[in-house]
Amino acid sequence: MRIVHAAVAGCLVLATGGCGTGEVTYAAVRAPAKTGDASGLRTLLRRMDGLPDTFFSHARAPWRPPFRPRAHACRVLFDAAAGRLPREGLGGTAAATYQGAHTGELAGVGVAVYDGGEAAGHLAALRDALARCATADAGTPYDRLAATWTSLPGIGGADAAGRALAGRVGGYPYRMHLVVARSGHTLIALVHAGLTPPDPARTAELTRLLVREVGTLDA
Repeated sequence: MRIVHAAVAGCLVLATGGCGTGEVTYAAVRAPAKTGDASGLRTLLRRMDGLPDTFFSHARAPWRPPFRPRAHACRVLFDAAAGRLPREGLGGTAAATYQGAHTGELAGVGVAVYDGGEAAGHLAALRDALARCATADAGTPYDRLAATWTSLPGIGGADAAGRALAGRVGGYPYRMHLVVARSGHTLIALVHAGLTPPDPARTAELTRLLVREVGTLDA
């Protein structure tokens, strides 16, 4: 039984982007003058050496959601954490995954820098999606995550919001924290998930680190 569980856990890690040797990817989708922003995002995610002790600092390929949620609000959030953030005014994006020490644990990060004041409006839309993502499911009981009352301390206010989901992925217990935040012209989407319930304090620590690091891009 232990062998079977380990095999399934390994598949979940692969399905959610926690394994592999892929590098950080990015897309410069605006004028050439903005390629510096995209390059800065890519460099930022590659040098995240201040991660919590439970995470490996090597940046892996962007997070791949374990399933495609039926609810539009949940799809928007899953896409954002995978690096597919709102496109209006987009200067560049980057995405990466960091593997944690617990079974199937990972942190998927998507960041995007915007040309003008679009980041604030896009954050408002992502916050609305968080409020409306009550259940993320693929139409089967094997892939279904529902919102919980889990508190994410230190995540809140005008520029950050989070939500916890719990349920099953591939039929196995799975927990997920979703966070959206803004620092200046840059948006951040974070998913902290795993078979072992993710630590809310670690989620908050990851969020603070990302906000602090992307803040240097506006300096």
